[in-house]
Amino acid sequence: MRSLRDAARYAPLGLDALASSLRELPRWHCEGGTRLVRTVVPDDLWTLLQKVVDVEADLDHHTEVTLEDGTVTFTLWTHVRDAVTAADVELARRIDQLADALGVSPGPAAPADRG
Repeated sequence: MRSLRDAARYAPLGLDALASSLRELPRWHCEGGTRLVRTVVPDDLWTLLQKVVDVEADLDHHTEVTLEDGTVTFTLWTHVRDAVTAADVELARRIDQLADALGVSPGPAAPADRG
């Protein structure tokens, strides 16, 4: 049974909270109001992915990963809510920390629409 803390962690973010989170995560963009997305170009793909898997296990939350033409796109949302939640924002922050530590290059520019 999930605790109240878990319930809050998996509650859909409102528009103001989502906009605030995006200001704190400038390398991410929002698609359709329900997905956080970031694309990167890693020098060492497998190290990045293994570290992300470790973080996912630690947080008990997972990202969708798309590999294409030397880029990695992370797409985050809480499936059971079909929305962005605090758990997604937390995972996005941790992915940013990993990417920074590994010197990962940014991917293509995010669309201008951030919400």
